[in-house]
Amino acid sequence: MAGVVVLLLGVWGWQAFKERQDIAAAQDFTRAISLYQSEKYPDAISAFQKVQAYRWSHYSTLAHLYEANSSLAIHELDKAIASAQRFIAATRPNSLYRQMGLLALASAEERKDECKQAVGHYSEAEKIKAALRDRAILGKARCSEQIGDTKAAGAAYKEYLKDNPDSPLAVRLAELEAKTAGQPATN
Repeated sequence: MAGVVVLLLGVWGWQAFKERQDIAAAQDFTRAISLYQSEKYPDAISAFQKVQAYRWSHYSTLAHLYEANSSLAIHELDKAIASAQRFIAATRPNSLYRQMGLLALASAEERKDECKQAVGHYSEAEKIKAALRDRAILGKARCSEQIGDTKAAGAAYKEYLKDNPDSPLAVRLAELEAKTAGQPATN
């Protein structure tokens, strides 16, 4: 009987601890978001790092994504990549959160002129059937074009135009197709 009481007290204590952490994390996250929205990115980064200390709170995971976006905003691309990778590691496969993290990671890579890696992450984000799929497709098209893979770029633009037929990117696709048609085939 005493063992059951100790066990119940332990479970209650753990739940109380997690609840206190979540409340504190929510308050700190709100402050960090306010800094982020005010475009005070260096201060926001510090505030999001404080939120990450609450490991048992879901706010900790979100803080990594916002830290990545804050780092992107101030052109600290290596920090953005590291934060995005931590966020991705904490998300479920095929979730909108995973897609958001992959897009942040690919965007940082693209801005660092690491388009080959970015194409891979944009492609992974594209496979997730969520709200930001078009953004992933366009990123893949841009980076494919930058690394000289006009065939992949054209395919990505075609995929994008299926859902956006009136997009001005149809002109870009036509330019790519004309450029590709004028090139000799390589084996």
